Amino acid sequence: MKPEIAENGMVIRLDGDNAVIMLESNRACKGCGAAKMGLCKPNGGLSIISAKNSAGAHIGDIVKIGIDSNVRFKGYLFSFIIPLFSLLGGSLAGYFIAQKIFFPGFDVITGFTALILASFYSFKRLKALDRSSYLVIESRVSECQSIRVSEL
Repeated sequence: MKPEIAENGMVIRLDGDNAVIMLESNRACKGCGAAKMGLCKPNGGLSIISAKNSAGAHIGDIVKIGIDSNVRFKGYLFSFIIPLFSLLGGSLAGYFIAQKIFFPGFDVITGFTALILASFYSFKRLKALDRSSYLVIESRVSECQSIRVSEL
């Protein structure tokens, strides 16, 4: 998952609260993991995706899509913050326990044990977050310009 997608696309259909968006792949797609795995077309092809229509876009609008900020925050929390604090907290707790039981190196053991347990928890939560997350329309770049037949 790219940390910041920020891609532009055109709304081609509305499905309730969601919008179906046509994206043209660009140079940024070539560095994405999905493109490297062959899940999309990084060399100029078109991609069709669905995103939550939080900006109230209409058919024909050019929109900017991205990952919901709440999902992005939770991703950072589970990826970095929880494992880091579990390592530090486990090491600190192990240090004080090691002072009582006279077992040098117990802080290292408890720190890495806490890190491993927190990592399993975080990976499980990240997997669930990935299944439940969705893209959102962040803003409308330009609105649809209807051309009347009489103007042609």
